[in-house]
Amino acid sequence: MREFQCPSCRQSVSFEQTECANCGCQLAFDASCIGMTSLDFQRACSNRDIIGCNWSVEGSDRYCGACRLTRTTPNLGNPRNVMLWRRVEGAKRRLLYDLARLQLPLASRNGSPVAFDILADGTGPILTGHLSGLITLNLAEADDVEREARRVAFREPYRTLLGHFRHEIGHFYWDLLIDSTTLQAPFKLIFGDETQDYQAAINAYHGRIDRSYDGSGFISEYATSHPWEDWAETFAHFLHIVSTLDSLAGLPLALDERARQTLTDPYLESDFDALLALWTPLARGINGLNRSLGMSDAYPFDISPAVKGKLHLVHMAISAFRDQQSLAA
Repeated sequence: MREFQCPSCRQSVSFEQTECANCGCQLAFDASCIGMTSLDFQRACSNRDIIGCNWSVEGSDRYCGACRLTRTTPNLGNPRNVMLWRRVEGAKRRLLYDLARLQLPLASRNGSPVAFDILADGTGPILTGHLSGLITLNLAEADDVEREARRVAFREPYRTLLGHFRHEIGHFYWDLLIDSTTLQAPFKLIFGDETQDYQAAINAYHGRIDRSYDGSGFISEYATSHPWEDWAETFAHFLHIVSTLDSLAGLPLALDERARQTLTDPYLESDFDALLALWTPLARGINGLNRSLGMSDAYPFDISPAVKGKLHLVHMAISAFRDQQSLAA
């Protein structure tokens, strides 16, 4: 995302900052206007001290709109859990920023809100997943060592907290944007038949001995497991793309007129091809920068023509929903 400015001294500040390093202004992110304000004119979230939540609250609520979505928290009597939960909520706030910029709702068609359970392994393993708007995340994913071990074990080129959130919310938006809409038939054509037995498909995926897959048809290996997972993986990548392009907009780079138009607001850009035209060289560039620093590729994926078509359907679904909401307003 783009950098914000301190409301007091106009110094650049990041999305996560609680205090301006230049003037000491206490910062608060106001989700209602998607901007940074001074805490002098806002009320702080009750989680500000414990996990560094810098969002302001609305009305008489104790917690901000982001923290209120967390239905279950881990045992906070354990200092390690508090540290890991802080990282989880930070990633979740970035997800909610993406969704606000895309103008996507946080409730289903029947009004049921999205909710999050952040759980720690105890009597049994916690599986990160989604069910009818409830996203469960294993707290262990916030531990860099544990997450890297899982990334290697599952042969994944990329595994992050934010990536988890973007993937799981993708399942929720399949229900909202695709299911029982005019886009369900195109979805079947491009992604496959989602009515196939989901659990059987997942079991078969994890039971595979041969881990090779058609890289020209899928953005990741996990996307091959079931059309729903293919959609969720593709939805997450669409969020990766528009968010990173939004960061590009704030950099001092020479760009042509069409690129500047696209970067006015990548989240609302109507021309999908314009987004990809910017993303392709950017992904190549950030991978090159990482390699220069001796690091792995930041975006270790290839967008084939088939994957581009899937990303295009995600873009179409979000745009169509947004247009419908505008007409209904």
